[in-house]
Amino acid sequence: MKPDFPDTGLTVVVATRNGVCWLPDLFASLARQTLMLARLSILDDASTDGTWDLVRDAAVPGGQTVAGRQETNEGAIGTFQRLLSMVDTEYFALCDQDDVWLSDKLENSARLLEMSGADLVYTDLRVVDEDLNELAPSMWRLSNIVPVTGHAVVPLLLKNSVTGCTVVARRQLLERALPFPDGIPMHDWWLALVAACGSGVQALHEQTVLYRQHGTNALGAAKFSSKGLSDLLERRHLTMGTYTLTRLSGRLALIRGLEERNLAHLPFLRRFYRLPTGLRLVLSPIYLGYTVTRAHVLGWRNLLVDAALTCLPLGSSHKGVTA
Repeated sequence: MKPDFPDTGLTVVVATRNGVCWLPDLFASLARQTLMLARLSILDDASTDGTWDLVRDAAVPGGQTVAGRQETNEGAIGTFQRLLSMVDTEYFALCDQDDVWLSDKLENSARLLEMSGADLVYTDLRVVDEDLNELAPSMWRLSNIVPVTGHAVVPLLLKNSVTGCTVVARRQLLERALPFPDGIPMHDWWLALVAACGSGVQALHEQTVLYRQHGTNALGAAKFSSKGLSDLLERRHLTMGTYTLTRLSGRLALIRGLEERNLAHLPFLRRFYRLPTGLRLVLSPIYLGYTVTRAHVLGWRNLLVDAALTCLPLGSSHKGVTA
């Protein structure tokens, strides 16, 4: 049985940037969806290849296509913010230019959204190479992602389990989430936290997206291992010290955004993340006790890795984070 959507329907939002190689596959997969979308909203972020020509001619069966172009490169967060600010349907879905959606992705996610009453639904992904050959059957297993549900604010802050290109959510979520706070790591992480502070998040335990890996992924899939972390640092051209400081700064930006909007208050984490590395190391048992108590659903492996990256002087500066 298909979900009973009102006439206001669902908008799929796509941010594009030099994606001429990938967009034909994506658009074809959107056209095959078993749940018809009301609108496809595309914003091109100052592409320098033939992407705009593809975007301008894009269409979906039975739906409206709205395409726009930014003359200067704003980045993923800024582009998605503009796209989401224009959503006027009851529901929306986030979409990346280089992925392929399985045909029942929207239908199954929308059904769970309606049945659960949650603000946001997300799913697992199948990791594939540039030619769509399978690299890993499950992104969740590859990256040791625990699919948390409900009002899991602290677990989501410690490890974001929500991959943006799988998200289907209610427009009412945007009333609390927009505009995005300064300094957040990614828009999907912020949307997940805001949803957890509202009617909650729900995880669909299915792979609904072919998550394509190539040399220009904004984030990409990483194996949960020391080699996976090393590959991640190499891909982002970061040192361990820069990575750990950026990680804490991003979390502080998320916490600050939640507290400024009275969505959640996390004074312990806000103060702890601002401490110098030496003090965080000394107080690490307290931090671990806090996270175990409030985020035990993540499991000991995730919590120990989080504590190590947060509290150990892994090449980072001994100064506190002031974000």
